[in-house]
Amino acid sequence: MSKNQSPYMLESASDYLRAAKLLWEQPNLCNVAMVNAAIAIEIILKSFSAEPADNKRKGTIGEQYEIKGKRLHLFTELAARIDPVIYRELGFNNHDYWFQQYDNLFIKARYPYEPDSRGGHSEIPIKVGIEMFKATIRWYKDTGNTDLWVKRYPEVAGGGL
Repeated sequence: MSKNQSPYMLESASDYLRAAKLLWEQPNLCNVAMVNAAIAIEIILKSFSAEPADNKRKGTIGEQYEIKGKRLHLFTELAARIDPVIYRELGFNNHDYWFQQYDNLFIKARYPYEPDSRGGHSEIPIKVGIEMFKATIRWYKDTGNTDLWVKRYPEVAGGGL
Protein backbone atom coordinates (compact mmCIF):
# COMPACT_ATOMS: atom_id res chain seq x y z
CA MET A 1 0.00 0.00 0.00
CA SER A 2 1.26 3.45 -0.89
CA LYS A 3 1.85 6.02 1.83
CA ASN A 4 -0.39 8.37 -0.18
CA GLN A 5 -3.49 6.28 0.50
CA SER A 6 -6.15 7.03 3.07
CA PRO A 7 -8.88 4.41 2.56
CA TYR A 8 -11.41 5.70 5.06
CA MET A 9 -11.22 9.13 3.43
CA LEU A 10 -11.90 7.54 0.04
CA GLU A 11 -14.87 5.68 1.50
CA SER A 12 -16.18 8.95 2.92
CA ALA A 13 -15.77 10.68 -0.46
CA SER A 14 -17.77 7.86 -2.03
CA ASP A 15 -20.63 8.52 0.41
CA TYR A 16 -20.69 12.23 -0.46
CA LEU A 17 -20.70 11.45 -4.17
CA ARG A 18 -23.54 8.94 -3.82
CA ALA A 19 -25.49 11.58 -1.90
CA ALA A 20 -24.71 14.19 -4.58
CA LYS A 21 -26.07 11.88 -7.30
CA LEU A 22 -29.29 11.30 -5.35
CA LEU A 23 -29.75 14.96 -4.46
CA TRP A 24 -29.16 16.13 -8.04
CA GLU A 25 -32.34 14.32 -9.10
CA GLN A 26 -34.49 16.05 -6.46
CA PRO A 27 -36.32 19.35 -6.96
CA ASN A 28 -34.54 22.32 -5.42
CA LEU A 29 -31.57 20.27 -4.15
CA CYS A 30 -29.08 20.83 -6.98
CA ASN A 31 -27.11 23.32 -4.88
CA VAL A 32 -26.86 20.85 -2.02
CA ALA A 33 -25.75 18.18 -4.52
CA MET A 34 -22.96 20.49 -5.74
CA VAL A 35 -21.80 21.13 -2.17
CA ASN A 36 -21.66 17.38 -1.53
CA ALA A 37 -19.64 16.89 -4.73
CA ALA A 38 -17.27 19.68 -3.66
CA ILE A 39 -16.76 18.00 -0.28
CA ALA A 40 -16.02 14.69 -2.01
CA ILE A 41 -13.48 16.26 -4.37
CA GLU A 42 -11.80 18.00 -1.42
CA ILE A 43 -11.61 14.75 0.52
CA ILE A 44 -10.09 12.90 -2.43
CA LEU A 45 -7.50 15.63 -3.00
CA LYS A 46 -6.68 15.91 0.72
CA SER A 47 -6.39 12.14 1.07
CA PHE A 48 -3.08 12.19 -0.79
CA SER A 49 -1.41 14.33 1.88
CA ALA A 50 -3.17 12.89 4.93
CA GLU A 51 -1.36 11.01 7.67
CA PRO A 52 -3.06 8.54 10.04
CA ALA A 53 -3.74 10.18 13.40
CA ASP A 54 -1.86 8.56 16.27
CA ASN A 55 -4.86 7.51 18.32
CA LYS A 56 -6.77 4.35 19.25
CA ARG A 57 -8.42 4.20 15.81
CA LYS A 58 -5.11 4.01 13.93
CA GLY A 59 -5.03 0.92 11.74
CA THR A 60 -8.76 0.22 12.10
CA ILE A 61 -11.53 0.58 9.53
CA GLY A 62 -12.46 3.89 11.19
CA GLU A 63 -8.95 5.32 11.01
CA GLN A 64 -8.72 9.08 11.38
CA TYR A 65 -6.35 11.36 9.51
CA GLU A 66 -4.53 14.64 9.94
CA ILE A 67 -3.81 16.97 7.08
CA LYS A 68 -0.73 19.08 7.73
CA GLY A 69 -0.78 22.82 7.10
CA LYS A 70 -3.59 25.31 7.02
CA ARG A 71 -7.10 24.23 6.20
CA LEU A 72 -7.58 24.53 2.47
CA HIS A 73 -10.72 24.43 0.39
CA LEU A 74 -9.37 25.52 -3.00
CA PHE A 75 -9.13 22.64 -5.45
CA THR A 76 -6.08 24.13 -7.19
CA GLU A 77 -4.12 24.44 -3.93
CA LEU A 78 -5.06 20.95 -2.80
CA ALA A 79 -4.17 19.48 -6.19
CA ALA A 80 -0.75 21.18 -6.08
CA ARG A 81 0.09 19.21 -2.91
CA ILE A 82 -0.19 15.83 -4.65
CA ASP A 83 2.89 14.06 -5.92
CA PRO A 84 3.00 15.04 -9.63
CA VAL A 85 3.70 11.48 -10.77
CA ILE A 86 0.64 10.13 -8.94
CA TYR A 87 -1.43 13.13 -10.08
CA ARG A 88 -0.73 12.37 -13.75
CA GLU A 89 -1.02 8.60 -13.26
CA LEU A 90 -4.55 9.08 -11.93
CA GLY A 91 -5.43 11.49 -14.74
CA PHE A 92 -6.23 14.32 -12.34
CA ASN A 93 -4.41 16.67 -14.73
CA ASN A 94 -7.39 16.13 -17.08
CA HIS A 95 -9.49 17.98 -14.51
CA ASP A 96 -7.21 21.00 -14.04
CA TYR A 97 -9.57 23.22 -16.05
CA TRP A 98 -12.51 22.24 -13.83
CA PHE A 99 -10.46 22.66 -10.67
CA GLN A 100 -9.88 26.27 -11.76
CA GLN A 101 -13.51 26.86 -12.80
CA TYR A 102 -14.88 25.46 -9.53
CA ASP A 103 -11.88 26.27 -7.34
CA ASN A 104 -13.84 27.65 -4.41
CA LEU A 105 -17.07 25.71 -4.96
CA PHE A 106 -17.33 24.54 -1.37
CA ILE A 107 -16.94 28.09 -0.08
CA LYS A 108 -19.23 29.77 -2.62
CA ALA A 109 -22.00 27.16 -2.95
CA ARG A 110 -22.70 26.17 0.64
CA TYR A 111 -24.40 29.45 1.60
CA PRO A 112 -26.57 30.36 -1.41
CA TYR A 113 -28.26 33.19 0.50
CA GLU A 114 -25.03 35.20 0.82
CA PRO A 115 -24.34 38.00 -1.71
CA ASP A 116 -21.07 36.53 -2.98
CA SER A 117 -22.42 33.01 -3.41
CA ARG A 118 -22.03 31.07 -6.63
CA GLY A 119 -25.06 31.28 -8.93
CA GLY A 120 -26.39 28.48 -11.10
CA HIS A 121 -26.02 24.75 -10.96
CA SER A 122 -23.95 22.24 -12.86
CA GLU A 123 -23.58 18.49 -12.74
CA ILE A 124 -19.91 18.81 -13.73
CA PRO A 125 -18.54 18.66 -10.15
CA ILE A 126 -20.44 15.41 -9.58
CA LYS A 127 -19.08 13.89 -12.79
CA VAL A 128 -15.53 15.06 -12.07
CA GLY A 129 -15.73 13.73 -8.51
CA ILE A 130 -16.93 10.33 -9.71
CA GLU A 131 -14.15 10.14 -12.32
CA MET A 132 -11.58 11.03 -9.65
CA PHE A 133 -13.01 8.48 -7.26
CA LYS A 134 -12.97 5.71 -9.87
CA ALA A 135 -9.35 6.45 -10.81
CA THR A 136 -8.34 6.50 -7.15
CA ILE A 137 -10.12 3.27 -6.14
CA ARG A 138 -8.61 1.54 -9.19
CA TRP A 139 -5.14 2.77 -8.13
CA TYR A 140 -5.71 1.58 -4.55
CA LYS A 141 -6.64 -1.88 -5.84
CA ASP A 142 -3.78 -2.01 -8.36
CA THR A 143 -1.25 -1.13 -5.67
CA GLY A 144 -2.49 -3.81 -3.28
CA ASN A 145 -4.34 -1.75 -0.69
CA THR A 146 -5.45 -4.18 2.03
CA ASP A 147 -8.33 -2.15 3.47
CA LEU A 148 -11.45 -4.36 3.57
CA TRP A 149 -13.75 -1.70 2.08
CA VAL A 150 -11.31 -1.11 -0.79
CA LYS A 151 -10.96 -4.83 -1.44
CA ARG A 152 -14.75 -5.34 -1.49
CA TYR A 153 -15.57 -2.29 -3.59
CA PRO A 154 -17.97 -2.11 -5.48
CA GLU A 155 -19.69 -4.80 -3.40
CA VAL A 156 -20.08 -2.44 -0.44
CA ALA A 157 -23.06 -0.92 1.34
CA GLY A 158 -24.83 1.33 -1.16
CA GLY A 159 -22.96 -0.20 -4.09
CA GLY A 160 -20.44 1.39 -6.37
CA LEU A 161 -20.58 4.71 -8.16
